[in-house]
Amino acid sequence: MSDEAVDRFNRGLTTAMQLFAGAPSLPSFPVPDEIAADWNQLSMSTVMGDVWSRPGLDPARRSLVTIALLTALNRPEQLRAYIAIGLNQGLSRAEVCEAIMQTAVYAGFPAAIEGFRIASEVFAAYDAAADAAN
Repeated sequence: MSDEAVDRFNRGLTTAMQLFAGAPSLPSFPVPDEIAADWNQLSMSTVMGDVWSRPGLDPARRSLVTIALLTALNRPEQLRAYIAIGLNQGLSRAEVCEAIMQTAVYAGFPAAIEGFRIASEVFAAYDAAADAAN
């Protein structure tokens, strides 16, 4: 890996660790073993290293945009991860729900219903983690 690629990966890893700090669990998306290392390097470098580390939007606003997009695209596994990021970045549960509500009029009620289902699961996981810590 070139020095630039290593820098992008490390920037992405640092960003991801900041975004997921405090989450009940880290997301894990299944990838075939044959491509896992390359995929992890590409996704960490691009998603976290190039996009999420940009200064144009703070992480909470970036989370709201991503939550709405993943709801509209019906990507439940990724939505679960990015709701966690949003909560970790200070979004309230009401703000997460408003982002999902906004998608209903543009992407359809079924998309929002699925988004709310996922949000409920994430909220429950946070509640269970808080109860376990007490």
